[in-house]
Amino acid sequence: MLAGCVAGCAGIPEEAYRLPPSSPGVREAQTRTFEVPDEASILQVAVALMQDMEYNFDTIEYELGILSGSKVVDADSMAQQTGLIIADIVLVTLSVVTGTSLGGGAYAGADDEISLRITLVVLPSLENEGQYTARITIQSELIDKMGRVKKVRMIENPVVFQEIFENLSKALFLEGVKQ
Repeated sequence: MLAGCVAGCAGIPEEAYRLPPSSPGVREAQTRTFEVPDEASILQVAVALMQDMEYNFDTIEYELGILSGSKVVDADSMAQQTGLIIADIVLVTLSVVTGTSLGGGAYAGADDEISLRITLVVLPSLENEGQYTARITIQSELIDKMGRVKKVRMIENPVVFQEIFENLSKALFLEGVKQ
């Protein structure tokens, strides 16, 4: 009995302190460096981009270089969720290229809701003066019709981040901000 109590007090396994092997690759996909005058240049363009993606703002802290927003969309499955996020990004790309707002609509007809939270953090580059590093993270919560959270996960698909950063680069270019 005493041995069982002592074994129950064992420390945290060392594996718990290690990042999963995919972490560096995911972090690389989530991060881009831009040559701009300041953090606010990226954040201001990102505000417009996120509005085009129909996000509501939870936090805008220009001085800290943080922008976060959220939205609730309909989706049937996690596979559909990824497809719908990509469809959302394609709509934004078309909006940026054509200069018009095409609105949402990729999510019509789905059963469950997904709460998406996107966060953008912009910091001065440690490597090069005059450059700023932007990192985007996206979290999704699958919520059933009863309001219960069924699944929480981080979006790690590099295609999603590539599309967002391409749109951000295009928008910075159109705004006349040097990249």
